[in-house]
Amino acid sequence: MINDKEALFAKFIDYLHSEQTPPEYLGETPESVNAFDPYQMVAEWIALRHEVKQQGKLLRSAQDVLQQSLEVTQREKEQLQINLEQSQKQAVVQFEQQQEKLLQDLLGILDALDRACAYWQEEIEAINTTTRIQPVPQSFWQKLGSWFFGTQHYSTERESRISAYLSGVLTSNQQGVELIRRSLLEVLRQRRVVPIVALLKSFDSRTMYAVGSEQRADVADNIVVQEVVRGYLWGERVLREAQVIVARATND
Repeated sequence: MINDKEALFAKFIDYLHSEQTPPEYLGETPESVNAFDPYQMVAEWIALRHEVKQQGKLLRSAQDVLQQSLEVTQREKEQLQINLEQSQKQAVVQFEQQQEKLLQDLLGILDALDRACAYWQEEIEAINTTTRIQPVPQSFWQKLGSWFFGTQHYSTERESRISAYLSGVLTSNQQGVELIRRSLLEVLRQRRVVPIVALLKSFDSRTMYAVGSEQRADVADNIVVQEVVRGYLWGERVLREAQVIVARATND
């Protein structure tokens, strides 16, 4: 291998020392030509090779810096993606918490509407019961005066009209409140909020909270016999536990 290189180098030196016919486009022969120094050429070649090596080192160094920069950029991109996902998760959690708070507030309004409907129903039943109460017994002279002046029939008819009017007003109010209540229930249903069926069901600690117990002989043990506060589900989650009273077996 070394002999081949030396032979090639010797041929190259011979070629440089040989006289070559200059091409026509060079024009006239120059007045003076510097003598060829092969050692200088070798020195220049060595210097050029050294320069190429230095440039190669610089290029590799630049490639290393570029690779490190790309790795840093990739890590920053991955970290940014992680931060973005965490921010999105936190935003979803905050939104769900705010929505849950709003739905619980709506349940408070629904409870008030339930109580209002029950109140109007009690008032209507009380008025209807009052109209069926027997009149207070009157003395002979009171009956005679009422018959003579015709006030007894007028008084009874007047009271009936008043009772009917009050019953109509209360019924209208109850119907209005019931309409609002049903509308609110529909809004909640569209948001996947539904009541928990608890009455006469087995007690479920996941969806119910027992506020008391009652001894019952006609109902099996641990059966819900009264619903104190209605519970609601929000999808698969418990939005509000049902507060109930459960049956307790009697001691025979």
